[in-house]
Amino acid sequence: MGAKKFVLFGSCGILDAQKVKDRIIIPVSAIRDEGTSYHYIAPSPEIEADAHSIQTLENVLKTFGCPYVKGKTWTSDGIYRETIPAIQERKQEGCLAVEMECAAMLAAAKYRHIPMIQFLYGADHLTDSTWEIRDLALYGLNNAEMYMALAFECGLAL
Repeated sequence: MGAKKFVLFGSCGILDAQKVKDRIIIPVSAIRDEGTSYHYIAPSPEIEADAHSIQTLENVLKTFGCPYVKGKTWTSDGIYRETIPAIQERKQEGCLAVEMECAAMLAAAKYRHIPMIQFLYGADHLTDSTWEIRDLALYGLNNAEMYMALAFECGLAL
């Protein structure tokens, strides 16, 4: 539809609270546990983010003094299907968080040859055996203006 670049931000479930510690997450790769990405690029267990897009996002976050952590994420389109064994497996694979769109958007961006930046903020915690809803019920509204401003800055920087 004519998009020249993608900038996405959204909530995620935190899998490793110690590493994330209320920082913005920069996905450097995503485990492909959804279906959409397979319509755009060849099957593989994981998809990598573009190094230039990661660096652009890092520069924006540093400019605005936003703490961040880079790491792998787990993309799953099975809402509320993060079972304890699956969470443990993904944590062992190095995933910091679970979300629903990163792998699909990385694949679409690669297919269309356009840059894509995504950053995530932790909403709920899946770190322990009990689910902690945290900010999920508020849909990120506590920091919505900051996230939107960062997204605009990322779009300008791309």
